[in-house]
Amino acid sequence: MKRLTMFAALTGLALSLLAPRPVLSFFGGLPIDGISCDATEGVVLHIHSHLQLVDRGRTVVVPAYIGIPSVQPPCLYWLHTHDATGIIHIESPTKRSFTLGEFFDVWGQSLSWSVAGPLRAPRGKHLRVIVDGRVWHGRSPREILLRNHEDITIELGPPYVAQQPFDWSRM
Repeated sequence: MKRLTMFAALTGLALSLLAPRPVLSFFGGLPIDGISCDATEGVVLHIHSHLQLVDRGRTVVVPAYIGIPSVQPPCLYWLHTHDATGIIHIESPTKRSFTLGEFFDVWGQSLSWSVAGPLRAPRGKHLRVIVDGRVWHGRSPREILLRNHEDITIELGPPYVAQQPFDWSRM
């Protein structure tokens, strides 16, 4: 009986640890890069971009609930994710441009030519960035503008894989 009780308790604990939960925000709902955490999603600008992270040919999950901190009262940053598909929701009460760097700041992760969240290029190497099927060569990946139905892949290789565009008809 003790073993069965212990097994049930451990199973419950394991399941609770695996359950999806909001990504905790270090910032606790405070504005980040001038981006507020509001009670409702903004309606003036409502677009979606897709971010894919790839580590030596393997997809790295972009977590659900980025920009939706577990604070009271609840709030959503204008840049956020609802699930682990890599879809960045840009839902702002003002019309303005947003960048990939701002999204990474809301996520609380670094973004540069050598680091993109969990991806870390070896010393002297850099990550490959692809935007809508084209290798991106700008000054910094932080400057990439988030546009509607845009696919952004950040990749550590080799091997390098072809960008997998998101099927926007599913939205």
